[in-house]
Amino acid sequence: MKDIEGGRIRRWPWKWSVSLIIQDVTRLDLSILHIINLLAHRSLIFDETIVLVCNNNFLKGAFVFAVMWYLWFQYEDDRNKHEYLLAGVGASFIGLTLAKILTWLIVRPRPFNDPSLAIRIPYGIEAARWEGLNSFPSDHGVLFFALATGIYFASRRAGWLVFIYISAFICLPRIYLGVHYPTDVLAGAAIGLSLGWLVHLPAIRKPFTHWALRWLDARPGQFYFFSFLLTYLICELFDPLISVASFIRHGYLY
Repeated sequence: MKDIEGGRIRRWPWKWSVSLIIQDVTRLDLSILHIINLLAHRSLIFDETIVLVCNNNFLKGAFVFAVMWYLWFQYEDDRNKHEYLLAGVGASFIGLTLAKILTWLIVRPRPFNDPSLAIRIPYGIEAARWEGLNSFPSDHGVLFFALATGIYFASRRAGWLVFIYISAFICLPRIYLGVHYPTDVLAGAAIGLSLGWLVHLPAIRKPFTHWALRWLDARPGQFYFFSFLLTYLICELFDPLISVASFIRHGYLY
């Protein structure tokens, strides 16, 4: 907000404070990005390993869901733990939808697509061909931290293991490659954790997961059939479904 005093435009103090905070966060964001980026384009093997980890959906999603399925059958008769795991999956869908909307609304080019940053492009990656133009927030951060929250509520030890795995093998490589700023990942993690915590409140969790557990009791074969397909699609980050939809759209609508 602005006010006019003595012919001069005066800004409200809180606006200056917010502006300074944003500037400080931006400087810190860029500092962290450039420090991590100093390692890029020095070793072909190292860069290509990071690219493999970042692009390989098996390495990203399979471990997380292997832990979820392990806990599901380890506590086969524990309905509360099943509710936690189902709520985590539900929160991930809500979060991913929200992240996609924010990505469309907030214009923030990926770091390696911003010439003014002059960052090093690691070996084995082509900036212009990366998915999506905008980087905020990290949809990977939202999706996997929401899932990890469900795992954490079901098992504290497994939850911490998955949180560390997601940070090291999913989020950090995307900063290293210049796909995201650190704050993109932090925002994604915050959204995923917040939604995961919110959905796990008993007043929300029980009605949210009741229909799935009733389905499991009534038709266990059908439940596990569709659960396998769902977890496979999430492991692949819905790429197979997107490919089919794209084929139909381009092949039959044009």
